[in-house]
Amino acid sequence: MTPQEIEELSWRMGEVYEAVVNRILVNLARHFRFIEAGEIPSGAWEYQVQKLAEMGQINRETERIILEMLGDADSALQALLEESILNGLRDAEPALRSAAEKGFLSGGSNIPPVLAPNQMQAFKAFYAQSADKLNFVNTVMLESTQAAFAATVSDIAVRIANTQGILNAASGEVVTGVSAWNKAMRDAVNKMVDNGLTGYIDHAGRHWSPEAYVTMDIRSTMANTARAAVFERNEEYGNDLYQVSWHNGARPLCYPWQGKVISKTGNARVVEDDEGNEVQVHTEDEIESFNYGGGLFGVNCGHYPIPFIPNFSRIRQPMQDAEQNAKTYEESQKQRTLERKLRNEKRDLEVLKAQGASEDVLKEQRRRVRKASKDIDEFCAETGRARRRNREYTPINPTFPNPDTYDPALFPTAERDKINDWFRGQ
Repeated sequence: MTPQEIEELSWRMGEVYEAVVNRILVNLARHFRFIEAGEIPSGAWEYQVQKLAEMGQINRETERIILEMLGDADSALQALLEESILNGLRDAEPALRSAAEKGFLSGGSNIPPVLAPNQMQAFKAFYAQSADKLNFVNTVMLESTQAAFAATVSDIAVRIANTQGILNAASGEVVTGVSAWNKAMRDAVNKMVDNGLTGYIDHAGRHWSPEAYVTMDIRSTMANTARAAVFERNEEYGNDLYQVSWHNGARPLCYPWQGKVISKTGNARVVEDDEGNEVQVHTEDEIESFNYGGGLFGVNCGHYPIPFIPNFSRIRQPMQDAEQNAKTYEESQKQRTLERKLRNEKRDLEVLKAQGASEDVLKEQRRRVRKASKDIDEFCAETGRARRRNREYTPINPTFPNPDTYDPALFPTAERDKINDWFRGQ
């Protein structure tokens, strides 16, 4: 399964969670609508007590948003991992089958079944682990919403109390005016939106947004599932070698291993390709940070294994330019930052609308949206990168990805149904 396929499908999964977060934040903003003359609360602490009484309502509204928008997440996850298995095998199976039929593999023409029970148990474990993580994200997101609302109420009360104290000292006034209340609410809500919601807290204490964590987890799980399918299939055919895929813009720790042939069993040696060229075989132990967060096949890695059969496969060496690879990687990260900035500006516009902001305030925010869009235009013009508009907005009601790109000739309906049955525990 190519990095592009995994990237697109995991992004669309994360997009749903980003829409959920935005909807929750906009809903919270409605509870902090700007006031007009005659609506001034009696005092900061009285206001705090009054707003905290809305906590039960906040919980019910948030639960409803999560249920409505994420009710199909489990089925979507199952579909993505099914696709990962089939697409991973789609690329590996023809070469392995041909090599076996021609006698280049120990199994000869004895083709093993495409989907063996031991394989499916491993894939089912990937699914169960990721499903548990999604459920955990939902729980943390609900708790984070409660904490964000309470913190914002407290923040407004403190801002008003401080402002009132300054006014009392300067002019003897007792009641803080409408403008001070609205400024306190705008500043506090801005802080709440900038902080966002938490979907996961890692071992280092870092707070992940729900969409960032889900995108990372789905991307990694899909890639791991596809790789596991290839590794299992390669082993069933009696082969222990694979070549690492390659692409421009690879991460620094992965880059040196692009195109290298690796032994899964740790048997370093020299073999020949189909043209008699010598090929050095490396071991996984040689790869620093192998299978760790930043290394080859680690979190967010886009590389995949390509079965390499001695005397049958043709070694394909990538034309690599370390400087260009680093430049492409940095530009991709910069573009993602600019895209995220534009999405946030669009979200902030919806938050201000929910608070009942004046037309002048909305006009200024629309200017910020246009500025963020212009920044992407200028960056793409400067670098020659394509603008990816699907990454610049979050739809109000996005749908989960529903891929269907497997090869029916290689994997007929019966094989796909077998995967579905295993996932469902039948």
